[in-house]
Amino acid sequence: MIAALAQNEWRSLWRSGVFVGLAAGMLALSIGAASLSFQRITTFDRERAAAEAVDREVWDNQGERNPHSAAHFARYAFKPIPRLAGFDPGVTDYTGLALWMEAHHQNPAVFRRAEDLGDAGRFADLSPAWILQYAAPLFLFLILFGSVAGEREQGTLRQLAATGLPSRAILLGKLSGAGLAALTIITPTLLLSLLVISTSGGVTLSDIGVRTIGLVLAYALYLTAILGIAIGVSALAREKRTALIALVAVWASAFVLLPRITAGLAVAIHPSPAASSMENQLGEASMAYYVDEELQESLKASLLAENGVDKVEDLPFDYNGYTLQFSEEHAHPLFEAVYDRLDRTYQRQDGLLALASLVSPVLAIDALSAGLAGTDRLHHDTFRWDAEAHRRTTVKALNDDMTYNSGNAGYAHIANEALWHQIEDFDHTPPPFSSIWARYWLNILVLMAYAVGGMVFAVFAMGRAQREIAR
Repeated sequence: MIAALAQNEWRSLWRSGVFVGLAAGMLALSIGAASLSFQRITTFDRERAAAEAVDREVWDNQGERNPHSAAHFARYAFKPIPRLAGFDPGVTDYTGLALWMEAHHQNPAVFRRAEDLGDAGRFADLSPAWILQYAAPLFLFLILFGSVAGEREQGTLRQLAATGLPSRAILLGKLSGAGLAALTIITPTLLLSLLVISTSGGVTLSDIGVRTIGLVLAYALYLTAILGIAIGVSALAREKRTALIALVAVWASAFVLLPRITAGLAVAIHPSPAASSMENQLGEASMAYYVDEELQESLKASLLAENGVDKVEDLPFDYNGYTLQFSEEHAHPLFEAVYDRLDRTYQRQDGLLALASLVSPVLAIDALSAGLAGTDRLHHDTFRWDAEAHRRTTVKALNDDMTYNSGNAGYAHIANEALWHQIEDFDHTPPPFSSIWARYWLNILVLMAYAVGGMVFAVFAMGRAQREIAR
């Protein structure tokens, strides 16, 4: 009997022009999103490979010069884009794709794609993940608002109840039919996403299989909750029109307005520092040694005493090169303090969004999806930290060459291509899958709670509807 109910639900939906139209609309959106994702990832991968090759060539062929001058000449670290960004680009378009690893400076990432989009910026977020997060709930609400309310209006729900079927059996039949209908809409999005991920290039994460399974399970929980909400509201409503209005209101408030309002409030309550303020703070950290005359004199005195000489010219190493490296290391904790303050601001903003996910499931799936895809702020910060570690290693190698290989030539010391070839290319290892749970455990629990709560709500609403009919 449950199978018959599911089959009847399935046939009813397919005979509806609304369902066919929405399925066609979802397919069109999926094709558009897949095309944009393919273009985005292919472009990123091609440009990154070309930029890395040019950066290496320019570095190796810079000619003879002082090593510290080469440290200012510097190189770029280019962020690898994971293949799963074809499914969910996350914050990729907003956090920057390259970082200049210059001496004395810990620079933020630059080349943000969103800044170059202009009027097309509103389409930047169109992706398979966006469709599943925002469009799929609306489509499911539009095809399921009459699932129970329509049967009540037509009187067929009373006939079902008269057969003695328990409300849970009727609900299971409805859910099975609705689930098949949902798969009809969602499957093209998933298939096109897999096509993009497999053909568009990008970096393959070592744990991409586990991450992909995590994405499937996360969206299964999310869409299960949507199904439960849709059928539950339909069961509570006495008329299809009432159910439609209620579900559209739920989508507009919880899936559209609330996320935007919460994001605005998070920034208003915990404002991000202005770019000029960050630049000033980083500049002060960079110059900290050079404006501290007492520290400079103390360093000179200690070096002279340790080496038993009276003049810096008599030191067994180049004093200028030594102070350059000392100033670098003196600035390291100061740079870290600046970025730690920035990171704490972002964490507070994310904390508010996580709390808001208790009343808006799209906030929970949005953050978790980007984390699993490797396109969230955690993965960007890991890239930034790795780039800074590489910058420090590179600058130290160049300063050490000036310190220990120049005699007393100082800034007159010249190095050749042999030194440039010794500098290794930047290499970045994204954080493992295990880091996802530590950062997104609340999002995971919220999605599980919504899935269970959606089903409980649907059972409750169906039982209430059956009791009302029996009166």
